[in-house]
Amino acid sequence: MASIVSFFVIILVSLLVVRVAAIMLKLTGMSDDIAKFQARSAFTTTGFTSRETESIVNHPVRRKIILNLMLLGNVGLVSFMSSLIITFVQPSTDTDLLLRVAIIVGGLLVLYLISRSRLLDRVLSRIIERFLRRFTRVYAKDYDSLLFLSGEFEIVKLPVREGNWLAGRTVAELQLSDEGVLIIGVQRGDGYYVGVPRGSTSIYEGDEVILYGREEVIRGLSDRPVGEAGDTQHLQAVEVQRVFEGKPKQKQDKSRSLFGRVFSRGRG
Repeated sequence: MASIVSFFVIILVSLLVVRVAAIMLKLTGMSDDIAKFQARSAFTTTGFTSRETESIVNHPVRRKIILNLMLLGNVGLVSFMSSLIITFVQPSTDTDLLLRVAIIVGGLLVLYLISRSRLLDRVLSRIIERFLRRFTRVYAKDYDSLLFLSGEFEIVKLPVREGNWLAGRTVAELQLSDEGVLIIGVQRGDGYYVGVPRGSTSIYEGDEVILYGREEVIRGLSDRPVGEAGDTQHLQAVEVQRVFEGKPKQKQDKSRSLFGRVFSRGRG
């Protein structure tokens, strides 16, 4: 009977290892369904699609999880087969053999029903996730995927030079969000960093602004001139963003344009 007990212990441990690995992958930013699939595939040493493989290989935390999971899967497979062989070699009578088969089939059925329990899965997942968050740092997110940095979006540190349209204005006055660009940080010339700047935060020459948005828009900001020409480029970029979002074109706000001109002349 010892071999049968070890057989079920190996299965229970394997199920637990796969669940822990799936939650670890989930904490890196993967969806629950994909994390479960990847964990089961790695533990059973089956293949992945090229896209899924790339999302794991290019992520250091996921790569480490999958490598360890493959190693544990190979060890578990050997132990599983050894226990199974010993279980069917030991019986001396046909009755004993049938009893062992019945115990294994019944035990597997019970384990299957337990593994399908949503309540148990939810409780176990919470316990494992709480433990991992407290004692590990596995929750390193895949920011490239979360922010779509592999596509046309990017995060850029843009230096604010003399004569740049950004200089001398506050975040609210720039209205870069209308262009589809977010200012997520400002690095001052003296080294001080302003994270998630408010609308009242001013941008000065010598600063470096950390921007998130589409590549072509951010590229245009790097050489946007001060004055009326820069204001015109801003309004054009706003219209382009509205088209990108599927919104109808907006009639030019003359008061806004006039404000930009007065503001530019006042600064001049």
